[in-house]
Amino acid sequence: MKEDRDSDRLDPDIITGILGSSVFSKNIVFHERLTSTNVLAKDLALKGAPEGTIVLAEEQTAGKGRMERLWLSPAYKNLLFSILLRPSLPVDQVFALSMALCIAILEEIDSANRLDVKIKWPNDLCINHKKLAGVLTEFSVRDKRLEYVILGLGLNVNWMPEEGDGLIYAATSILTESGRMASRNNLISGILKRFEVYYQKVLSVRLEDLYIRWNELSEVIDKDVEIISQDGIVTGKALRIDRQGALILKDDQGEEKRILSGDVSLRLR
Repeated sequence: MKEDRDSDRLDPDIITGILGSSVFSKNIVFHERLTSTNVLAKDLALKGAPEGTIVLAEEQTAGKGRMERLWLSPAYKNLLFSILLRPSLPVDQVFALSMALCIAILEEIDSANRLDVKIKWPNDLCINHKKLAGVLTEFSVRDKRLEYVILGLGLNVNWMPEEGDGLIYAATSILTESGRMASRNNLISGILKRFEVYYQKVLSVRLEDLYIRWNELSEVIDKDVEIISQDGIVTGKALRIDRQGALILKDDQGEEKRILSGDVSLRLR
C-alpha cells in the first residue's frame, strides 16, 4: 500500500503550480479519505466557498454516480474530485457545463495518451463501450437562477478493473488501454485548464461549437439504441443530443421522441 501511495501521490501544491493563475488554483481542498467529494463540495458551497473551489480525494467511502449508484474506486489509483461553480446562467444551461467538462476530459486524455474516448449520453466517458469515467452534476436554484453547480468526476487512471470487482458495468482505465501509468497531478491539471476555456465559452453563451463537438464525440448518435427509463423501455435510432441535454430518438415506429434521462445501450447487430 505504501508503494501505491508514494508512486503518484496527489499533491495540491504541484497542481496549483501547474495551474498558475487559473481560478481553479485558488482553493484546492484535499483529503486522503472522504465519504464523497460532491457531498463536501455542496457543504462548502452552502458555507460560501468561492467559485472554482476544487475538492479532491484519494479515496471515497460512499462515492456515487448517477441514479444513486455506487462509484467503486480503489485508493491512490484514480481521480476523484468535484468542482464548485457559481455561474450566472439560466437553469436550462446546466447541461452545457457537464458537456464542457466531458469534452475537456476527453481531449486531455486523447492529447496525453492517444486514446479514442467517446461520450456516452448523458454523462459517461467510454472506450470500446467500457466505462472510463462518469460526471455527476448537482445544483441549487434560487429565484430561477443557479446558485451553485457541483461537477463531480470519477476517472479510472492507474487501476486495472477486473471482472468480479463488484462492478455492475464493464469498466476500463487509462492504464488498461494505454499500457502506461499516467501522472494524476498532470492529468487533473490538464483537465482543469481545458475546462476553464470551455467554461468561459458557456458563460459567454457561445455554445454552438460545444454543441457540435458533443454530438461529434457521442458514442450513440446514428446508432440503434435501447433506453431504459422510469417511463419504460424505448428502442430506436439516436439522432442528436439537444442543447438542454435531451436525447432525440426516432423510435421503431418512426416517431421522434425527446428523452430527458435514462440508461442507454447500443443494440449491436
